[in-house]
Amino acid sequence: MKFLSVIFIAFISNVHASSMMTIKGDLTDRIQLKERINKVIITENNEELSLINEYNEVPSCERGEFEVVETEDGSFELTRIIKCESYIDQTNEVMMCPEVFMPVCGEVVDGNNKALPEIVSFSNMCDLYIAKASFVNFGQCD
Repeated sequence: MKFLSVIFIAFISNVHASSMMTIKGDLTDRIQLKERINKVIITENNEELSLINEYNEVPSCERGEFEVVETEDGSFELTRIIKCESYIDQTNEVMMCPEVFMPVCGEVVDGNNKALPEIVSFSNMCDLYIAKASFVNFGQCD
């Protein structure tokens, strides 16, 4: 019985280890008004690898190497940035948001004052993105 337990643990370890991989390319934000804003890795082969991480967890990166893990449902999660040639803040590139009312609720943390998070209603995902707020839910905040 002990022997079978060791084999089972070794099998589980090998399956889990094979789901982690290193990818080279650009880490960028996928900005869509109707959905949450997530990170995407555009690989060196121009393939798009969607990540479940929200945009504000890590900065965007041009010409980088990334460690990702495949989750049970087949999606990918960024676990770390191994190296990055150039970090970029894509929120600074958005000059103006469309005047579309699709309210979302977000959590804003003032990094300078270390204040407690504030829950704020935004007109749309673009406004939430510019404010560097974390998505809470679709619709206005309670």
